[in-house]
Amino acid sequence: MSAVSPSYLPQYEPASPFANQDGLIAAPNVDLATQFVQLLTAKYSFAANAKVIQAYADTTKSLLDITA
Repeated sequence: MSAVSPSYLPQYEPASPFANQDGLIAAPNVDLATQFVQLLTAKYSFAANAKVIQAYADTTKSLLDITA
């Protein structure tokens, strides 16, 4: 993931307790749907890579057991 620039966007919300004198708040400049998809993709990629490493380790162990 890369940083989003700018990290926030001014949004007009005069009723918000966090609003400045002009009624603006700092709204995050992040698309949650995209971030969630990227998170799930990373999670399943990591799990798949871990399975590949485990299969390699099992195969190597099995090969060493046969030759010993």
